[in-house]
Amino acid sequence: MSNVHTLGFLKGIFPVVPTPLQADESLDLAGLGHCLNFYMASDIQGITVLGSGGELPYFSDAEQLRVVKHVKHIVQDKKPIIVGINAFSVEQAITKIEQYQGLADTVMLLFNGYYKQAFSDLKRAVAAVSARSSVPVLYYHFPQVTGHYLSAKQIIEILNDTGVVGMKDSALQLKTAKTVLQGANPSAYFTGLSLLLPEISPYLADDVNADLPSALTSEPRVSASTKKDDLKTHTIGAICPLGAIAPILTSQLYKDVHNGETENAYALCTQLSNLLPIVNNLYLSPNRQYRLLRFAMRLPFNVLKQAASPQAASKEALRLLGVDISARVRRPLPALESSASQLIKEYLTRGKLIKAK
Repeated sequence: MSNVHTLGFLKGIFPVVPTPLQADESLDLAGLGHCLNFYMASDIQGITVLGSGGELPYFSDAEQLRVVKHVKHIVQDKKPIIVGINAFSVEQAITKIEQYQGLADTVMLLFNGYYKQAFSDLKRAVAAVSARSSVPVLYYHFPQVTGHYLSAKQIIEILNDTGVVGMKDSALQLKTAKTVLQGANPSAYFTGLSLLLPEISPYLADDVNADLPSALTSEPRVSASTKKDDLKTHTIGAICPLGAIAPILTSQLYKDVHNGETENAYALCTQLSNLLPIVNNLYLSPNRQYRLLRFAMRLPFNVLKQAASPQAASKEALRLLGVDISARVRRPLPALESSASQLIKEYLTRGKLIKAK
C-alpha cells in the first residue's frame, strides 16, 4: 500500500469541501450536496472532506461520520475522496479510520499537540496508524495548528520510514518543501496552497530564473537550486482553500504546471492571487498579501506561526458564486463581519469569477 505508483489518483487538485451549517449550527447536508455538485461540475482530480477548511475539529465524531457518508452517497466512485482525521492518539485515529472503511479512498492524518511531544514519539504514532489502517494514509503537516515544527530531515523520515503514501504540506516553507522533494522516497506531495505549484514542480524546474508577472512583484524570482534531474518521481498536487473557491482555475493551473506551460501558469497565479484575502486576511490587499507570502516562504525559518480562520469567508464566496449555502460557522470560529460580503464580491470580481456590474 506504500507504493505511490499504485495510487495514481493522488495528484492534481483536491478542493477542501466546506461543511455547510443551518442557522442553529446543525449540519446542512442539502448544502453539502450543493457544494459537491459545484466541484463535480469541474475537472478536479478528487475532493477532500473534513479538512481544516471543512472545520474538522469542530464536529463530533458522529457528525463527521454523517458528513463522510453523505459525501460518499453523492460522489460514489466518480471521484476519489480524501478524508481528514484529527486525532490526539493512535487509537482515536484508528477508530475513525475503521468507521470510514468503504467511504474514504485515503485518509489525511493530523496528530494534534496537547502535551509536548518528541519527534520520535510522533513518528512512532504515525507508523502505528499507517500499519493498522485499512486505507492509505497521508501525513498532514500543519505546524501552525499542531505545534509540530518539523525539519526537512524529520519530514523525510516520516515519508520514508512510517508507511504513509505521502503528505499534505501546509507549512508553506519553500526551502523545506524542495529539500523534502529531493530527499524523500517517491510519494504523493500535496501543497497547502496551489499558488506554490510552479515553485515546487519538477516540470517547471528548468525555468527557475523566469520573472514573475509584474502584477505580483517587481523583483525577479529567487533562483532555485533545485534542478529537474534532482527531483524524484513524486506525484504533485494541491489540497488547497483556493481550490474550494476556484476549482476550474486551480485545476487548469495544475495542468499548465504539469505540461511546463510557464507563461500560462504564472498568468493563472496572478489571477488566483486576487482570491488570497478570502482565504487569509480580507483587509489586506491581494498584491501586498502575495508579496508578504512569497517573502515569508523563502526565509530559512518558519515565520507563519498561526493559521487564520477562512471558513466563513470561503462559504460566503461560494454563496456569491451561486452555491446555495450560508456563511455560518461553528462557534467559536469567527462569523462573517457585516462589511465582508462586499469585499469578497470585489475579490471574486478581480479574480474574474464573477462579472462586474
